[in-house]
Amino acid sequence: MLDVVANAALLYAYQGGMLSLVSVIASLYPAATVLLAMVMLGERVGRLQQIGMVIALGAVGMIAVA
Repeated sequence: MLDVVANAALLYAYQGGMLSLVSVIASLYPAATVLLAMVMLGERVGRLQQIGMVIALGAVGMIAVA
C-alpha cells in the first residue's frame, strides 16, 4: 500500500515540480531502503557506504539551493 502511495506521489511530483530536483531525489530511493533496513532489521552498513549516503544527501541539498 505504501509503495502505491509513494509511486503516485512521485508521478505527481514529476508533473508539477522541477524535473531536475525531483529526479535527483527519486534517485535516492536505494538509500532510503538501506536506512529502513538499518532501523528495522539491524543491518550493518560499512563506513564507506555511510560516507556515500551523507555525500549524496549533501548533493541533493546543494541542488535544491541552486
